[in-house]
Amino acid sequence: MVSAKEIYDYLDTIAPFDTAMGFDNAGLLVGDEQTVSNKVLVALDATSAVIREAARLNASIVITHHPIIFDPLRVLDSRSAPYLAALYGITVVSAHTNLDIAVGGVNDTLAEAIGVIPCQRFDKDCALLGELEKEMTCRALAAHLKERLRLPGLRYADMGVSLGNKEWPIRRVLVSCGAGGSNVPLAIKCGARAIVTGEIKHHQILLAQDYDIAVLDLGHFGSEDCIIPKLVRQLRERFNGTEFLQAETDTDGIRYL
Repeated sequence: MVSAKEIYDYLDTIAPFDTAMGFDNAGLLVGDEQTVSNKVLVALDATSAVIREAARLNASIVITHHPIIFDPLRVLDSRSAPYLAALYGITVVSAHTNLDIAVGGVNDTLAEAIGVIPCQRFDKDCALLGELEKEMTCRALAAHLKERLRLPGLRYADMGVSLGNKEWPIRRVLVSCGAGGSNVPLAIKCGARAIVTGEIKHHQILLAQDYDIAVLDLGHFGSEDCIIPKLVRQLRERFNGTEFLQAETDTDGIRYL
């Protein structure tokens, strides 16, 4: 058995909650720190499906990356995850931007998974600069990312037209998990030849192309899901008397034609 407080305290050691960004809402967001359970469900998102899965498994604690409550609640709909968590008596702890920037956290795990060796961290931007183990073209890098992260698909845009039709090699990469499109100016400043992220807007792609920076958009879920099995392993090692499970219903629901 483990308590929500014990889990919170452990997460606070590997990804201190006081390092979360100002806009964030990380921490114990639903329930009580005294909640105890011999089963804990771990997911990227606390969707209503994940909460129902936890209820079926008699898992009274759910750990997520994305906050179950982010924007202030104006309505508590009976289909929503916060309502269901309260209904089923499930306590939810969410480690968000504090886990993104932590040493060994989401950004580090993503970089490791795709073979980027970090050389500089930008915690306030939720980004890190690194180098690929070997140079590759944008198309080759896109195929590499798809394979390493087991993605069903991804978007990519090669370097700008000023470089002509030649497929220029990429070595220096800015990695920014989740919604990292706002870090294109940082990629420009750092001399990165590509930005790997999970969300990027149209005008940010165009800005990157103006500065001959390739864009590789993994999808928000695809850029961060790699942290969940790692977090499950860490929790199992720390609390070996409790069953930690990766949620089977944890998905963004996106399909590719």
